[in-house]
Amino acid sequence: MRLPGLIIAILAVVTIAGGYFAFQLPTPITETGKDVHLLYEVVLIVSFAVFFLVSSGIIYAAFRFRRQGDAMPAQIHGSSILEITWTAIPILILVVLFVPSFLLVLDLKTPPKNPDLVVEAVGHQWWWQFNYPNDGVQVQVTPPNYNDLDPPKLVIPVNQTVLIRIKSTDVVHSFSAPNTLYKEQAIPGNVNEMHFKATKVGEYWGQCYQFCGLRHSDMRFELVVLSQSDYDQWLRQTQRAQGVTPQTDVAQAAEKGN
Repeated sequence: MRLPGLIIAILAVVTIAGGYFAFQLPTPITETGKDVHLLYEVVLIVSFAVFFLVSSGIIYAAFRFRRQGDAMPAQIHGSSILEITWTAIPILILVVLFVPSFLLVLDLKTPPKNPDLVVEAVGHQWWWQFNYPNDGVQVQVTPPNYNDLDPPKLVIPVNQTVLIRIKSTDVVHSFSAPNTLYKEQAIPGNVNEMHFKATKVGEYWGQCYQFCGLRHSDMRFELVVLSQSDYDQWLRQTQRAQGVTPQTDVAQAAEKGN
C-alpha cells in the first residue's frame, strides 16, 4: 500500500499549497473586507479539508478494494450508520457556516444611518463618474482620453464611514475595488448602495467587473485613501478648481465680516 500512501501525501501537499498560494484573496483594506476575508478563510479550510478527506478515501478504496484475479471481492451493500454520518456532517457544516455568512451579509446590506461621506458612483460606457453631493464636487463628468488613459480617482478619508450610491446611465456595470472585497452592480434605473471604512492609507485599483461593451477593459478607477488632513486639502483644492466655495473659506469670510 505504499503507492496510495504516496499519492495521498502528494495530494496533501498540493491541497495545502493550493489553498495557501493559489486561492488567496487580495489584502483587505476595510473593516468589512477583513470580515469577508476571515469568513472566506474558514470556508476555504473546511472546503479543502472535505476535498482532501473525500479524495483520500477514494484513492484508498480504489487500491484497497480493487479486483485481483478472477475472484469477486467481498461485496458490501451499505451501512445505515455511515449513511447517516455522511448526511449529518454536511448539514452540520452548512448550518455552522450559514450563521456568520448571514450576519455578514446583513451587515453589508444595512447602510449606515449617519455616514461620514456620501459618494455617487455613476457608470457610463465606458468610465466612472464620482459625485460628492454634500460638497458640490464632481470627478470625471466627461469621457476620459482613452489614448492616454488617466483613470478617475475616488478619493476618500481613512477611518471614515463611506456610503457609495451606485447607478448606471446606460447598461449594467459592476463596481468594485478588489482590496475592499466588496462588489455591487450598477443597474439602470436602480440605486444600489455599498459602505465601508478604509483603515489603510494608499492607492488601490478598481474597475468594472461586468462586461459592458467595447471599452470595458478601460473602465477603471483609482481608489485613493488619504489621511483626514490630506483629504480636507484635496477637497478644498478641488472645490476651488470647480468654482465651489469651501466651507472653510465661508467660515473665514464670516469671521472677517464680524
